[in-house]
Amino acid sequence: MGAARVRPPGLRWHPQWQPPKCRRSAMTRTVDKAIIANRSAMVGKYEAAGVDAIEAALQRLIAADGKRHLTTEILYIDDAAHMAAFGASPVLGPADERGAKAAVDAIADTLNPDYILLLDGPDVLPQIQLNAIPGLSDGDAKTETDLPYACATGAFSRQARAYLAATRVVGRLPMPPGRPDAGVLARMIDRCASHQPRPKAGDLPFFAISADVWRVSTQLSLNAVFGSHAALHVSPDDCHDRIDDALRHPVHFINCHGAKADHRFYGQRADDYPVAMESHRVAPHVTEGAVVAAECCYGAMLYDKELISDHPPICMSYLENGAIAFVGSTNIAYGPADRNAQADLICQFFLEEVLKGASTGRALLRARQRFVQDQKISTPTNLKTLAQFVLYGDPSLRVVDAAPGGLVAEAAGDDDDILASDQESSRKLRRVALKSDGIAIAQSATYALREAGIDGNRKAVERFETVARQRGYNGKPTVFSVSGGSSFRTASKLMDRAPQIAVIVEETTGNGTEGKIPRYHVLTAHILGDGITAIEECESR
Repeated sequence: MGAARVRPPGLRWHPQWQPPKCRRSAMTRTVDKAIIANRSAMVGKYEAAGVDAIEAALQRLIAADGKRHLTTEILYIDDAAHMAAFGASPVLGPADERGAKAAVDAIADTLNPDYILLLDGPDVLPQIQLNAIPGLSDGDAKTETDLPYACATGAFSRQARAYLAATRVVGRLPMPPGRPDAGVLARMIDRCASHQPRPKAGDLPFFAISADVWRVSTQLSLNAVFGSHAALHVSPDDCHDRIDDALRHPVHFINCHGAKADHRFYGQRADDYPVAMESHRVAPHVTEGAVVAAECCYGAMLYDKELISDHPPICMSYLENGAIAFVGSTNIAYGPADRNAQADLICQFFLEEVLKGASTGRALLRARQRFVQDQKISTPTNLKTLAQFVLYGDPSLRVVDAAPGGLVAEAAGDDDDILASDQESSRKLRRVALKSDGIAIAQSATYALREAGIDGNRKAVERFETVARQRGYNGKPTVFSVSGGSSFRTASKLMDRAPQIAVIVEETTGNGTEGKIPRYHVLTAHILGDGITAIEECESR
């Protein structure tokens, strides 16, 4: 019969939980979905009665997950007895980023869950604040992100380059800081419990809007994801009320400007930034089960509206009114005007995976891995893109069925012989493959390491300055040495010259509804000896 089950005092979670005696191997599965929470911080935010309501909703989610062949548990990382069972210490408080990362690592290493759901906003369970990206002086001193929770790293780090090997499926179901409305969070949890994916039958209608200056880039993205850009709305021509009917579509792609702690997204034509979307005007039109990918700066920033604005962030307007997933950036995001890169690609990859039938969490993990594999992460804006985009929503939910006939959740569309009873084995094999892929991809990736001199590459840097002047840049380039993962470092030893990057960042402003909106332009050259191997240009979203 085995050892008797022992529940550490003061905890409420799924009755099947058994304290592990030691770290299990990656092939041993105890839990399918781990809900990570800080109960004492929740009590401080919502009071005891509010937490009771939230926990009642979580029990309904656990029951619903059981019908989906998922074993789900609530794991409180502030409880000493509970965390001792995982060989870890409890967090010191809601701001303990290092402790929260260590706690998630301990739980993930022991239970090996297929999904990790971080419960509530950064005032309850912190987002990790990463340092500014080397070479990218754009006003963001920190990048708040959940990416570290998706990486099985060793020592805690505030450098984004430490988190290139994304291997875990992670999402967050948040409430904004300072908003103690337990009823809203409970309703969002209940929507997760009641959600049913759409049958995979034909193309889903989509809503798409772009700032006019990025029309070409957005058209390319839509063609890649949906096979057409005919439905694209362009701002300033289109805004509320002209877009409201289309907001009822289940898939949204947004490529507009965003601003810090602002409930609006903006279009752009020349130096004018008219309002394209507002959170309170989006709210009435959101469809249950919708999924959103937003390239906008600060699109996923969570702020206390009582201190800053009369309206919640657009991301929360979507989630509170029925959307199951919102992928966006917590700070200044980037992309080019006439091609696809940075924010374009991470959002594009995410939606492509979602529409194939992947869960929203697996879709973001695959998007991160594809991005690191396909792009030069030594480009500072690429590294920042990887760090800043997060998923809000239950990562186990799917927008569409993976295959007709009720087959395996997240199964490939052509696996017609797989039965529902094989779901756990299929997920297990996918997670092993995703972990292997994430580690291998990171080993070949590059990153900017530290500021360097130009003596060995002076001619190339001078040519880059000439190109920059021709493109309207006035600043002097900053040069950085380039390093990377173990495979890259091994290969680079065969070269007689060390790779470097040179970066120029310049700021302009546009005229927004509430005043000037800062805009950043970044030009990056990849240099090897006297040669420039590539030049990349992008601008803030």
